[in-house]
Amino acid sequence: MKGKQMENDSNLVNDLKRRDALMTANENGSTDCPRIAVVGVGGAGCNVISSFSGRECQVDTIAINTDRKALEKTEADKKIYICKEVLKGEGTRGDANLGKKCAECHIEEIRDALFGYEYVFVVAGLGGGTGSGAMPIVIDSAAIGGAETSAIAIKPFFFEGERKELAAKAYRRVQAVCRNSCLVDNNLIMSLEEDCDLNTAFSKVNEGIVDHIAEFAKSVEINSPRKKRISDIKPSRTERTGIIPLGLLVCA
Repeated sequence: MKGKQMENDSNLVNDLKRRDALMTANENGSTDCPRIAVVGVGGAGCNVISSFSGRECQVDTIAINTDRKALEKTEADKKIYICKEVLKGEGTRGDANLGKKCAECHIEEIRDALFGYEYVFVVAGLGGGTGSGAMPIVIDSAAIGGAETSAIAIKPFFFEGERKELAAKAYRRVQAVCRNSCLVDNNLIMSLEEDCDLNTAFSKVNEGIVDHIAEFAKSVEINSPRKKRISDIKPSRTERTGIIPLGLLVCA
């Protein structure tokens, strides 16, 4: 019990230090240009992060994963490898509770990485272990740092069996910690694109998510330093440049 109290006290001290640093930054005027981070959690989330590579988009990309090899292949500005001591780089193997514990073990590292951002988008595929378990922890970490957060969760395909039920439970946990959340349905891409194989479907979904976030980042840049809310920009349903808009893929 005493050890738990000491841990809580330590977390409180760290939170106060972050708050004081943020207040100092505001006083110095160093936050005139809003900072935006996009965080990919787990395999699907990290794939979205890699899709930002080569795009002219004023965001910082952060990849978080329990799978060492997958994380190494991810193209991101910052990578956070969680629970390497426990999982030995092999991932959670579909265990959402383990994914949650891994994120909690690295909570300070995650909070430090997200500190100082005004806007944070958290992207993850649901139904597996890392994304389902760690996504709510990452969202909460961003919110504690003062960022306005948005969650973009990706639903499994209809043929993925029990992953659908796990995803539904995980999304309820996401909604409990983030009011700006949407659920992207992989199945909708198949009805919009003829003769679409799985790799193309995944790519189209990733493109839609990247385009949505890029649109928000551009609007923030244009309106800076006026504060803009993530909820001001709804997922578009208007197709442009051959990219399927995110609004056509959202089911909740």
